[in-house]
Amino acid sequence: MPPFHMVPSALLTLLIAALPANAQDSSASPEPAAQTTPDAAALPDMAVIEQAWARRDYVFVREGLRQLAEQTGTPLAQFRYGRVLLEGRGGPRDIAGAVLWLDRAVAQNHIEAATLLARVLLSADIPDQPRDPERAAALLNRAAARGDAEAQYYLGLLARSGQGMAPDPEAAFTWFLAAAEQGNIAAQYAVAQAYARGEGTKPDPTEGLRWLEEAAGQGHIEAQFSLAQAYDTGQGAAANAQAALRWYRRAAEAGLPLAQRILGTRYLTGKDVTVDATEALRWLTAAAEAGDPGAMFNLGQSYATGAVLPQDDALAFQWYESAADTGLPRAQAVLGQFYEIGRSVPREMDRAIALYRQAAEAGEPAAMQQLGRLAASGALDGKLAPQRAVPWAAAAAAAGNAEAQDWLSARAEDGTHGAAGALGQLLIDTPERQAEALALITRAAEAGDVPAQALLGQAYASGDHGLAQDYVAAHTWLNLAGGAGDGAAAATRDVIAALMTPEQIAEAQTAARALYAGIAAQVPQTEQTVVRP
Repeated sequence: MPPFHMVPSALLTLLIAALPANAQDSSASPEPAAQTTPDAAALPDMAVIEQAWARRDYVFVREGLRQLAEQTGTPLAQFRYGRVLLEGRGGPRDIAGAVLWLDRAVAQNHIEAATLLARVLLSADIPDQPRDPERAAALLNRAAARGDAEAQYYLGLLARSGQGMAPDPEAAFTWFLAAAEQGNIAAQYAVAQAYARGEGTKPDPTEGLRWLEEAAGQGHIEAQFSLAQAYDTGQGAAANAQAALRWYRRAAEAGLPLAQRILGTRYLTGKDVTVDATEALRWLTAAAEAGDPGAMFNLGQSYATGAVLPQDDALAFQWYESAADTGLPRAQAVLGQFYEIGRSVPREMDRAIALYRQAAEAGEPAAMQQLGRLAASGALDGKLAPQRAVPWAAAAAAAGNAEAQDWLSARAEDGTHGAAGALGQLLIDTPERQAEALALITRAAEAGDVPAQALLGQAYASGDHGLAQDYVAAHTWLNLAGGAGDGAAAATRDVIAALMTPEQIAEAQTAARALYAGIAAQVPQTEQTVVRP
C-alpha cells in the first residue's frame, strides 16, 4: 500500500512554545476566594494551587509551587515547578531553573519529569541549553519502560531517526504501538504510517487504515488529511468521494492550509460539491492568508477569469504577486504576462522578462514558451545573448509556435551555440526531416553540445532514428557526454562497454580524444554585452 501522505512537522525540534499548557492537573474543586500570593507562614496546599491554575492565577501558582518544591522536596511539586518555569507561567521563563527542578524530580523517579526533561534535551531552539539526545534517550527509556505513553512515543521517534541511539525500525514500531494502545494520537498516526510503509513491521493496509481512522477521529490533523487523501485517491482505502470531502473539511476546520486550499478549490470547480463562490472564497482566503502559494494562485486565477468569483484584475494581480513572491513558478509566469501587456499595472517589459526568466529557470513550461515567443519576435534582442534563448525557443517551437522554429533555424544557420542541436532534436521524429535532423545533431555534437552528444550516442547504441547500430560510435559520443557530466550517458556507455571487445573500446576512446581535442580548439562562444532586465 502506498505510504500515507505526511504533512511535515517539527516533532523533534520540540519548541518550548509548543509544550502542552496543562502544567497542573485540571481537575479542580470549586474555587476558593481569590488569593494573590501564598501565605508565607504556611505552605500552600496542592489542591489550592490547582484551583489557582484553573482560574489562571499563575503568579500564585508559581510562588506556591516554589515553596512546595523547596520545602517539601516532593517530586510532584518539583516537576510542576520545573514545568511552570519552563513555560514562563507567572514570571519569565527560566530554562536553567526548570532543568534543575526537573532533574531533582527525575532523581526521585518521577516519570513525567523524565519525559519533559528529555524533550528539553532534544530541543534545538532553547538558548543556553545544549541538545543531548543520548541522555534524552536514556530518560525516555526509563519512563517508557514504566508505561508513560508520551515517553514511548518520543522514544519511538528517536529509534526511527537514530538520534541518541542506533536506528532501529522494529523498536520504533514497538514503542509507537505501545503508546498508540494507550491512546496517544501522535503514536496512532505513526503506527498507521508504519503499517502503510512496512517500517519496522509487515505492511498491513487494514491495520494501517484502522489506526489512521483512530488518530483522525481523535483530532490528529495530519491523520485527517491523510485519511482524506486515502479516500480521495483510493490508495490505502476504498475510494469514497464523500468520505474524502468530510475529512478534508475536518482538517480544513482544524486549520490545515493544504486542506483549506483543496476544499476551496473544490467549491470553485464543483468537484464532489456544488459550486459555491462564498465557500470557495472563504477557504482559499484562509489558506492564502496562512501562506499557501497554491491557494494564492487559485484566487488569482479565479479573479482573473471571473468564472466563479467576480472578475477583478486588481485582486487577481494582488494574489498572483503574493504567490510569485513565495517563488511559485507558475505564478511568476502569469505575473509576467500582466506586466507584458499592462494588465491592471503599467506595462513593464523588462519586469515581464525577469519574471519569465525566474519561472523558466525553475522549469516552468509556460514561462519558457513565453520567452521563446519573445525571442522569435525580436523582443529579447539587445537584452540577452541569443544562445540563452535557444532552449526557450525550442520549448515554444515544440508547443507549435512556427515563428520560434524559424528563429531557431536562423540561429542554427548563424552558428549560435546549441541552436543546431535543439532544432535537430525538434525535427528528429519527423520522418521526412530525419536526415536533416541527424546532420544538425551531429554538427552540434562536434561543437561540444552535450545533449546532442548524448542523443547521438543513444541513437547509435539502439539503432534508432535511421542509424545503424554501432557500439564504437555510441561509446565515443556517450563517453564525451558522460565526461561532461551527463550521468545517464555515462551509465549507457558502461553498459555497452560490456558488449564490446577491448579493441573496439580502444578505438572509441581514441575517437573521443580526437573529437575532444577538436572541440577544445574551437573559440568558445560567449555572451555578448547585453542590457539585462
